[in-house]
Amino acid sequence: MTDMNGNAQDNAVKGNKYSALKPGDHVKFGSYPQNHGDIKEPIEWVVLEVKDNEALLISRYALDCQPYHEESADITWENCSLRKWLNDDFMKAAFTDDEQRRISVSENPSGVNPRSGAKSGNDTRDRIFCLSLAEAEQYYAFDTARRCLPTEYAIEEGVLIDNEFGDNDEGCCFWLLRSPGMSQNLATFVNPDGSLEFFGGDVEAPLGAIRPALRIICNQ
Repeated sequence: MTDMNGNAQDNAVKGNKYSALKPGDHVKFGSYPQNHGDIKEPIEWVVLEVKDNEALLISRYALDCQPYHEESADITWENCSLRKWLNDDFMKAAFTDDEQRRISVSENPSGVNPRSGAKSGNDTRDRIFCLSLAEAEQYYAFDTARRCLPTEYAIEEGVLIDNEFGDNDEGCCFWLLRSPGMSQNLATFVNPDGSLEFFGGDVEAPLGAIRPALRIICNQ
């Protein structure tokens, strides 16, 4: 797989020493199925920000396929099934007890879709989450930096890829954000070319790739 995040350097942190992390680094943390079958392999993350002894990470590759919500409804991040899945099923599957203790609780502020005014509900406190529209703009300087390849496991689970969307997609996928689309029954996402989809897609659509984000405590 090629690096879809620019010239970031690999930073294989050993043991509990995360103090040297800086934005753009890659770090392995946790494990999850990534190739054919259910054998877990180390998850590779990209560091988006380091602040106040915490590093904000996003998975380098899309790891799984989940809908934003299990049924068609007007729904917000606070109450959607994807939030529950990330903070329950995924967290238990991907991280040991010691690793879970290193994941901090993130304060995720509410907001609105700037194109439609659709509200994203109440503020939430999450261990694991999807980026918002605002964060996807804040942490990536240009669209192509958002392009993301799915793992083989994610493709087997149903992730939609589009080799003909834009230029040089190289099998990149659509990946979900936590912000609402034009209305609360639509979820925003990132297109295979890295552009932001403000209109959104049906919340129950089963083709959404998941790039989890989380904050880890650097020194503890």
